[in-house]
Amino acid sequence: MTRPSRLVPARWPDLLLVVGVTLLVLGPVLLDRGFVLVGDMVFVPDQPWKDTWTGGDGGVPRAVPGDAIVSLLTTVVPGEVLQRLVLAGTFLGAGAGMSRLTRDLPFLARAAGIMAFLWNPYVHERLAIGHWALLCGYAALPWVASAVVTLRERGDGGDDVRRSRRRAWALLAVALAVAGWGSPTGGVLTTVTALVLALGRTRRALGVLGLGLFVNLPWIVPAFGNGADQLAPDAFGVQAFASRADTPYGLVGSLLTFGGIWKESIVPPDRGDVLSATVGLVLVLVAAYGWWASRRDPVLPWRHALGLGVGALALALLGGVSSLEGLVEWVVVHAPGGGLLRDGQKWVAPWALVASVGLAAAVAHLRERSVRRTQSGQAWLVCFLLAPVAALPSLALGLGGFLHSDEFPDQWHDVRAEMERLAVADDLVVVLPFSTYRRFDWTPRTILDPAPRFFPGRMVTEDALTVPEGTVGGESALAARVRGAEGADELATVLSEAGVRWALVHRSSEEFTLPTGARVVEDGEQLALWRLVDPVGEDAWTGEWRPVAYAVLDLLVLCGTVGVALRFTLR
Repeated sequence: MTRPSRLVPARWPDLLLVVGVTLLVLGPVLLDRGFVLVGDMVFVPDQPWKDTWTGGDGGVPRAVPGDAIVSLLTTVVPGEVLQRLVLAGTFLGAGAGMSRLTRDLPFLARAAGIMAFLWNPYVHERLAIGHWALLCGYAALPWVASAVVTLRERGDGGDDVRRSRRRAWALLAVALAVAGWGSPTGGVLTTVTALVLALGRTRRALGVLGLGLFVNLPWIVPAFGNGADQLAPDAFGVQAFASRADTPYGLVGSLLTFGGIWKESIVPPDRGDVLSATVGLVLVLVAAYGWWASRRDPVLPWRHALGLGVGALALALLGGVSSLEGLVEWVVVHAPGGGLLRDGQKWVAPWALVASVGLAAAVAHLRERSVRRTQSGQAWLVCFLLAPVAALPSLALGLGGFLHSDEFPDQWHDVRAEMERLAVADDLVVVLPFSTYRRFDWTPRTILDPAPRFFPGRMVTEDALTVPEGTVGGESALAARVRGAEGADELATVLSEAGVRWALVHRSSEEFTLPTGARVVEDGEQLALWRLVDPVGEDAWTGEWRPVAYAVLDLLVLCGTVGVALRFTLR
């Protein structure tokens, strides 16, 4: 397909469409005050700096270096403002990326692709579970694909071709960085997508792989460099987090239509409706038709995109097939980074990209045939823009009101000020009751405990997760010892031997054991801070080289990525 040498200004309708969708979905929370706290989405007013954010605490780098970036940004931007910028930027970036990727197609075709990529169960379910960082990687996918398509183009080596390729390398570096610095999963998704689309151009593929590995070093190095205080991933997580059917069309039909998340409580109610599910399935069939019809002049390299989409669906399906569950469990337990396979449905993201492009190609093909045969208007093609909304109306208005803004109680700020006065920043603090997720009387949603991000100190928190089928074990050996302590005396011994000096207690109806010898320092209706007996053991990570080394690594990768982008842009 011939690419224009510059962007045409006629894409302003795309921008209006993307802004409209963003406001329709996020308007209620963008215009509200406070923090949108739901599931794993926890932003705080000012996130203090901790070694945990770079993986320097020796733990599993689940949000590295995303938390480091958030911590730095909240020193200059209020947390509630930053959260809204991230949420709106995700939608705007995803829509703009799809517009760029399909830029050679007519407006109605581009609009259909944009709607399919923005308005779907994957976006709904990941917002509802609070995976904002993963959605940053999702938003980067069309930018990555667009850059690789440009790099694949054959040319005579003229100035325009070289200039276009240099811009593509710069764009690819930025897109991979946005995804990888948001979450490890996002980094893997975008890097694999770029690599698959680049296959067949050996030098380009090696360059893409090298760039992908480089920008993801901030979490790759801790993932392999840590482990002294880590347990092997729990194989039960494969069963607990496997993709599940959320439509009448079973597991395969659910994944084909971009759904199938493991957490049933956040599945959109529309997914169980036969009519809505059928509309979603028809859109996928139309997208498949679009891929076939455009095979001679595809938006993405045809065979590569087909392999990418099928491969993504296969990965999402693996954990949900009983005969293959054992294989996935072995990979999760024994292969480095294998834990990324546990939440199978997140791998649907590349398929959503491929199918959305296919729908855009189908609309372009139908429009061309309509003009050629009837010489009439194509108003009926608007139905392909409205079909995603008809299949999932609950995405509108903050997921039908599910996304809700709240303020942290004043006492949280008082306790933080007291902890800062006591210079707790370098001390270990156990958070009780020992639980991963919490319910508070000031927010209606169950959320990931905000304490590690709100308060100073190196928090010892629960990392095991209880689901209806059982409990998925965590990977922190210290957390396992705290969890297994029986009685106040044994808990006090475990904490003392680990070097824990403080206990932060959430006031709730949940029962817990306070270690023997603890003395209250700050007490209130919401929180209490207790000083524990002087520990007999040393903090395992005192004097470790990792915090400084990982912080320097992150800075080098940041500077290197910016340097690569500027070099290719300004050269």
